[in-house]
Amino acid sequence: MTPEKRFEPQDPPKFTVRRIMRRYYTMWWVYSFANGFLYGVYPLFLRSRGLNQFQINSVLATFFVVIFLTDVPTGAFADALGRRRSFVIGCAHRVAAFLLYFSAHHYAVFLIAEMIDGVGTTFCNGAIDAWGVDALDKAGFNGLKDRLFSRISQLTSMGFMAASLIGGYVADVNIAWPWLLGAAGFFVSAMVATSLMRDHSAHGPRVEIEKIPGQVTERVVGGLRSGFGNRPVMLLSLATAATTAALAPYWLQWPQYFNDTYGVGIWIIGWVYCLFTSARIAGAEAVMHLSMDEGKRATRLMVLLIFVGVLLFMAGTESHRPNIVLALLFMMNLCSGAMQPLTQSWLNEQISAGERATLLSFNTTFATMGGSMGLLGEGAVTDKFGIPAAWQMSGVLTFAAMPCYWMLRTWRAAGAVMTEASS
Repeated sequence: MTPEKRFEPQDPPKFTVRRIMRRYYTMWWVYSFANGFLYGVYPLFLRSRGLNQFQINSVLATFFVVIFLTDVPTGAFADALGRRRSFVIGCAHRVAAFLLYFSAHHYAVFLIAEMIDGVGTTFCNGAIDAWGVDALDKAGFNGLKDRLFSRISQLTSMGFMAASLIGGYVADVNIAWPWLLGAAGFFVSAMVATSLMRDHSAHGPRVEIEKIPGQVTERVVGGLRSGFGNRPVMLLSLATAATTAALAPYWLQWPQYFNDTYGVGIWIIGWVYCLFTSARIAGAEAVMHLSMDEGKRATRLMVLLIFVGVLLFMAGTESHRPNIVLALLFMMNLCSGAMQPLTQSWLNEQISAGERATLLSFNTTFATMGGSMGLLGEGAVTDKFGIPAAWQMSGVLTFAAMPCYWMLRTWRAAGAVMTEASS
């Protein structure tokens, strides 16, 4: 009898952790599926409505600027008033934006739709991770979360793949219909969130309208202060900004490149996207089977970043040979897939539960700032010199993140020496 009683209090937490992980995975898969219908089709749709490359890039840059301006306040909303409310509000905005996109034919209307979608995305950004990570920590999850985020990366990639294939074939019939599919997907995501994203405290957050401005202001100021004052968070955010500035334009360029060079229909873009996504899944899986020594993260990220930059530069050099470009970009996605869970887990481990959504949004703010600058610069380069030259430029720009990882590496080494000296 005694041994059974001894293990009774330990079993429920283990069951709770597994249940929360299943809900966490489900939420990310559903949300990623809703996002995936437009992958690959997005720049082709805008080009079909008469936009040039600079205008296409500026539309996405508008999305990034809106996120830059609103991500920290909406992240503070999620921390102060609940992650589920934040996510559902975000999905409602995204449904409205996608319906507007479906009917738009003018550059100005696309900009308005991106503004609405940007606000919706900021309400969603960080809400799932903040809810899931805090719930797992409260349930007794121990250890590094590299494998957890690697699995999430794989599941979301599978959702993107399934939706992108559907979107590619639907776009061959009517290039605007994937926007309707995306709107339906976000509506379903909101419904799923109301069931799965439950608060794990004794009492759910109580909304007091009159206190919202003060709560948001307090969280924003505290989040920015914590972000700038936390060396690892700051350096990881700077690295994210540099990497996004280099790679964001690439995601608008490769669908046009392969659509033009292969010339067999928009459906091929869905399959190319699946190939690239499979590479990212493989990269994330490879990370799961490596030893998770925290001290090696910076070195691994620097090596992977070098490969990403070199492969993208070579793709621009070999642009006259589309099959070679396909192979080079496949390997580049393999490396970027390995980077994602490493950086995501590292960032989350530097943040306390009470300000998790705010600081995740702080990181996203840097990403959108870098992405908007890269999009505008490379949009002009692409219109004047072509996509291959833009890829070469992106390959060189990726190395701007190297000093951040190097400083993190030396900072950790200095910390280890001080710890040994004090002991």
